[in-house]
Formats: sequence, C-alpha cells, structure tokens
Amino acid sequence: MSFHKLRVFDLHCDTLDRLALRNSDIYPDFANENALEGISPERMSSLYDNDAHVSLARMSRYDWCQCFAIFVPDVLFGEVAWKIYEQVAGFFHEQCEAHARSVAAVRDAAEITAAHAAGRSAAILTVEGLSFLTDSLTPIDRLERDGVRMVTLTWNAQNAVASGKQTHAGFSAFGRKVVRELEARRIIVDVSHLNDEGFAELLGFSRRPFVASHSNSFAVCGHPRNLTDDQFRAICDRGGIVGLNFCRDFLISEKRDPAPEDMLRHVEHWLTLGGEYAIALGSDYDGCDVPTWLKPADRVFVLYEEVRRAFGEDIAKLLFFDNAFDFFARNV
Repeated sequence: MSFHKLRVFDLHCDTLDRLALRNSDIYPDFANENALEGISPERMSSLYDNDAHVSLARMSRYDWCQCFAIFVPDVLFGEVAWKIYEQVAGFFHEQCEAHARSVAAVRDAAEITAAHAAGRSAAILTVEGLSFLTDSLTPIDRLERDGVRMVTLTWNAQNAVASGKQTHAGFSAFGRKVVRELEARRIIVDVSHLNDEGFAELLGFSRRPFVASHSNSFAVCGHPRNLTDDQFRAICDRGGIVGLNFCRDFLISEKRDPAPEDMLRHVEHWLTLGGEYAIALGSDYDGCDVPTWLKPADRVFVLYEEVRRAFGEDIAKLLFFDNAFDFFARNV
C-alpha cells in the first residue's frame, strides 16, 4: 500500500512531445532544445528514465496522476498535424505497455484510485492544440478510443476551432460544434491559451464545467497567458478548476528565478477570490523554464511544504490532488 505517499495530480506537462519528437524532422524544436541542453537522444527515449523534467522513476516516489499532453504545434495543420498526434499518442501507449509495472493509462477517477492501490502511477492522455481539426469531427472518435480525457482547444495562434492568445478572433461555427461534441463525450474542455474573446464566447454556449489546465493569475503577474479575476471566478462558478503553472514568465514579471513566495502569491490571490476548491497544479513541466528549486519533477515536495506552511495542510492537499481528482470524479 502507498497511503503514506504524498499525492500529486498534475494537469499538464509536455514530456511526451519532448521524448517522442526527439528525432522529429516534421517539428524539430524539441530535438533542438535537447541539443542546447546537451541531452542526447538516447537519454530521451524512455518515459521511465530520462533527462526531462518528468519520468516514471521520479513519479514513483509519490501517488502521482499525470496528465500527459500531446502538444500539436499551431504552425502545422491538417494531415501533418495529425501525424504529430499519431506519433506522440503511439509513443504514450507503447511506453505505458512497456512499463506497466510502474504506470497505468487511466480514463477516470476510479482507475486513478486503482492504479495507486496497485502501487502504480496514473497517466491521463490529453491534447494541447486542435490544429489537426479542419472541417470534420471524425478525428474525435480516435481521441476517444485513445483515452484522451482533456483537450486544450488552441495553442497561441488561430486554428479552425478557435483562437489563441496571440490573436483576437473567437470561435468558428465549426469550433462550437467541436466543443459540443467534446462535451457530449465527457472530454474536458481546457481554455489555457484561449484568447479573451473566445473565453467570453465559451461562457455563452458551453454546457459543462471546463478548466484552465496551466494558467496563473493576471492580477499577480500581468502576462497575457494568465487569467483575469473575472475569468477565474467564472471557472469557479461553473465548477471548474485552474492549474497553477510553474512557468517563470507566468509567475513574475521580473527576469529572475522565482522564489516560493512568488508562487504562493498566486495561490493566495485565488483563495481571496473564493477559489479554495478550484485550485490545482498545472506544472507545464518540459514545456517551459521552471524555477530551479522545482526541477526535476520529484522536487515538487518543496512546493507542497511551502503551501502547507503558508495556508495549512488542508489547502495543500486540495491544491496538490483533491480538487483535480474530485473534478475528474464528477465530470469524466
């Protein structure tokens, strides 16, 4: 039994792409990033043991549930973007099968509980960016079969569904159909990266709770990727959750290594807005520069201790696991 372990539920990381696309000619950015860090492709070939932020070996220290995103770059569209999805999804399933003693691919709260009871980490497949959707809902069938349980609608640019933070268009008519189809299949809609116009539209036509898997507080750090107070309250009012992003640029405006108190300011502000049951973790590991004291991923216990000291054990547990788990139990 692993009841004594710290429980962690992280709504977002980009580890799959960093590993699966380590030799990609279609999208070489991750290979280039690894090379700049002096990491060989061989050390990025396994989800169990690697030089990325997140690995199954590091997760094994905890009762960990990780949402593993398939990041689909918004510079790629249609069939080329779909090839990225297929490659990364295939890598995920291969790695879960190869390391079945350490991890279970899960779809709901009951399966998360079963994985932890068996001493395994839980892995939830998600998607970040729908640029492979152009005019047909058919690919959503494949997402559902693959076990995808959450979809970030856009990255930073515009796709056929909606528009990201670097643009100002809203949802297309096709995009509204996409949201309704995702909701019908109980695949969670994620608004991180969605622009303000799209967020406002979604409030008007969505029918189910949605999340911001990896976004911080704009009032604390005025980065356009962060949520305004009104947006945070709207997610709370809908029964959604918001994942605290570890990205340096979303934590503080200054160009320095964020300290624990910089992260705590976001949590404290959300608590003042009544967000006790809406806060969660959305690390963005392997997709951004995180504070040095939080990498690699097994260093997350440092944040837990800081939150516990500042706000108490109950808030720390809600932030680290309980709110995200309860949301999945209600909505998936």
